[in-house]
Amino acid sequence: MIMKLIFDMRKLQLSFGACALVLAVGCGGGSGGNDRDSGPQQTTLSVAASDADGDTLSYQWRATAGTIDNRNAATTVWTLPAGPGLHFAYVLVSDGRGGYSERQYAVSTDALKINAPARTAVTYAPAPAPKVADAGVVRRLRFKAPTELLFADAGAGAGNRIVYLSDTPVSVAVKDTGSVVFSGTTDAAGELNLPNLKNGTYTVNCATTSGGPLGFCGDLTASDSTSSSVVPLAPSVGAGSNLRLYGHVALADGGACGTRNDYFGTHASATVQLQQADGQAVTPARRVNRFGDYFIDAAVANNTPLKLRIQCGSDVHVADVLPGAGGFLSASPLEVSHGTANRRPTITRMIANGPDGNVRGREVLAVAGAISNTMPGFDRFLAYKGTDTALSACMYYRAIGAVSGCDTQGGMENPITFDDWKKRHLFGTGKNPEPAATYVNERDLNLVRRMFATKVSDTQVAFYVCNNPGPEGRTQAEVNEVINFGLASERRVACVAMEWSSAPGVDGGNTPFTKFLTFGPDGSLIPSVNLDGRGEKYMPGACIACHGGSKIGGRFPERGNPSPLLGSRFLGFDTGNFLFSTGAGLTEVDQSKALRDLNKLVQHTEGGSGSSTATANLINGWYASGGNQLDKAYVPTPWQASADKALFYREVIGTSCRTCHSALGSAESRFDWDSHPELFVGLTDPNNTAYRHVCGGTPELAINSSMPNALASLDRLLDSSAPNSIALRNRMKTYLGCSAPAEDPVYPRR
Repeated sequence: MIMKLIFDMRKLQLSFGACALVLAVGCGGGSGGNDRDSGPQQTTLSVAASDADGDTLSYQWRATAGTIDNRNAATTVWTLPAGPGLHFAYVLVSDGRGGYSERQYAVSTDALKINAPARTAVTYAPAPAPKVADAGVVRRLRFKAPTELLFADAGAGAGNRIVYLSDTPVSVAVKDTGSVVFSGTTDAAGELNLPNLKNGTYTVNCATTSGGPLGFCGDLTASDSTSSSVVPLAPSVGAGSNLRLYGHVALADGGACGTRNDYFGTHASATVQLQQADGQAVTPARRVNRFGDYFIDAAVANNTPLKLRIQCGSDVHVADVLPGAGGFLSASPLEVSHGTANRRPTITRMIANGPDGNVRGREVLAVAGAISNTMPGFDRFLAYKGTDTALSACMYYRAIGAVSGCDTQGGMENPITFDDWKKRHLFGTGKNPEPAATYVNERDLNLVRRMFATKVSDTQVAFYVCNNPGPEGRTQAEVNEVINFGLASERRVACVAMEWSSAPGVDGGNTPFTKFLTFGPDGSLIPSVNLDGRGEKYMPGACIACHGGSKIGGRFPERGNPSPLLGSRFLGFDTGNFLFSTGAGLTEVDQSKALRDLNKLVQHTEGGSGSSTATANLINGWYASGGNQLDKAYVPTPWQASADKALFYREVIGTSCRTCHSALGSAESRFDWDSHPELFVGLTDPNNTAYRHVCGGTPELAINSSMPNALASLDRLLDSSAPNSIALRNRMKTYLGCSAPAEDPVYPRR
């Protein structure tokens, strides 16, 4: 199940009446509501937070629309935007000792009926971009300690973990010539994205410790056909480094020290530094990685005791690092882990009041019992391909001509509007057919989707979809209700636009490719969107999580003049995973021709029905019998070997995997599950890629249980209350090796 906000649309309206609409947060009382009542848009936001350790709390505030006072206080003022729609406010509470907690709140401004201001039309003007043949691709590298490391924990036994190397210096040079083309350091995930590289082979040099000598880490190839798959690299420990030190740092409640929150621009984590007994530094301070782990190697006196300085916020702990019987030996790594006494702040309530004191909107709360609750973190879902920032989102929009420029913080200059975009693609002019359909994509994001598309020419196809919250339950009455809200354009979250067109300077300027834009409820271009209650995700990462991105890795470049070619694809319209209204003209049968036409347009972007791409093959299979009705029982030939295999395909791959996986491209055969059932052989082997991605519990923390990468998909698949759940789980054990994701070894997920 997804967040409560996304389901209960009736409770999201602005309420000017009695306390019956207080929801789960209590009555706001009849006070004035805020400290500067100047109109109906003024809203007071208050958060009730406490700290079990008695720490002084600090507050940060953000909102997706309107303006919010980012004051360091438990109460602030949110001036809601003019125009309709569903808008989000966020508060980040911290205790100064590494503890962070976040809460979200949603308010619909539909009832205010204040028209959004008119905007001056803006014309597309794509920024000059390098030709793909000259630029190569963005490569995503992930650096890890040379070997798996055994972590021992008295409460949970012991287990191996791969330790990713944050703050690692990296240098990339053209192979053979030694000409350096990139220098930088890894992030808290032990990763970095290289800028666009010219076609060729490169040598990667890196070090295990910040400030340490660089050594050979591996070779790297960049070419037009190179996939964006993460390239894992492990540096060699220097011959003179006799100490290998590693460990884990966590808060008393098991949470991570610090946070990695791009929406708030807050990146904080514990740091570790190896010191001599007198406090003199042996190594620079380095951050623990996003999983709470660290690795240090150093050349030290063989039998001289050392110290490890561990800092989490304002808390400092100094631990002994003692040599073994034979001294410090690289063959005998030492673990020094630390759990602080601090616990994260607790947020018990967030509430909004209008000028008259009545409650507006509601909190965004996770549904109790959902399997996704065991997977914390904003970057757990819709983020496997990477996460973007305000600046990288703006740079992407600049590259496709949606803005004229970006300031240093990612502020967008002269952004286009939704009307500008639709005008460019001739929507509403009657010049081209515009197939449209309305449904709930219950197995994907569980949103009401109003989808429209058109084909302007053989090299210009455009889709747009306006999203509203879907139903919390599954009764037909609820489905009808939320679809009616969507048809009335009430509680709109955002409209996502997708186009397949060429751009000057990109791949010769004549080859169409897929682009994404997101517009707010008032039609303004926005850099981020909250699709699953896990917070704002920036473009284009919010889209390539499912639509694929074979030419981009981790993050769109934040500097230079990058190519907007992502290597993404459109998704087929899989009606077996949709819910439809029973209203006239809205049933699946009523809309079957429109849905077939939408799928034909998707096929056109793949090269037509004669194409052999994974997406084209899937759509051909759906309509192999002719007519407009999609075959929900379709099973590709490789899965027809047995009735049990076919049933597994329909119940798991067909509901939770195939449309996103087909968008990764046929070259990514290890993810093309429609054509490669052999990937499900020996899945109990932790070295099997599919097993690690689905089941987890392996030392490869960055991959563990990452699929399905949509929150609703995971919860729907593993809903223990669903019909046939026992049989489904048994089938999952047979073909996936598990019926639920396993925890990471030793320590809980971050």
